[in-house]
Amino acid sequence: MYPSPSFRASDADREAVVAHLSTAAAEGRLSLSEFDARTRHVYASRTWGELLHIVRDLPPLPPPAATAPPKPAPEPAWPTISLILGIISVPMMFCAPVSVITGLGAVVFGVLGLLPATRGAGDRRGAALAGLLCGAFGTVLSIALTIFIAGID
Repeated sequence: MYPSPSFRASDADREAVVAHLSTAAAEGRLSLSEFDARTRHVYASRTWGELLHIVRDLPPLPPPAATAPPKPAPEPAWPTISLILGIISVPMMFCAPVSVITGLGAVVFGVLGLLPATRGAGDRRGAALAGLLCGAFGTVLSIALTIFIAGID
């Protein structure tokens, strides 16, 4: 279905009509001089009615292409990173610097992962929360173990 003849034509509409004229010329329906003259009229046209008048003696125009639906935004990687760092921080509690760094990283990335999930942008809230909790647990265990060992000496 084509727009009303009184609707203004867009540049894309004009390009579609020129492509239709080009196809008609390639099929032998138009001579080169007819193609040239009609192409000039297409680019001077303002409305759909003027465009349809230019191709009235040719087979029908193909229907205008529908625009593709927008692609959904990719899921953020923060929840996955948080979960990985959080899991690593727990067994690494015996190596305080590594455990604290990975634990704090898990907490930071967990918070970043929770922010989009609370706004409805992602469905990875569980992974972000698990990473945040594991990271906090690993960091607290590492600090507690370090304090305990320092108190023994």
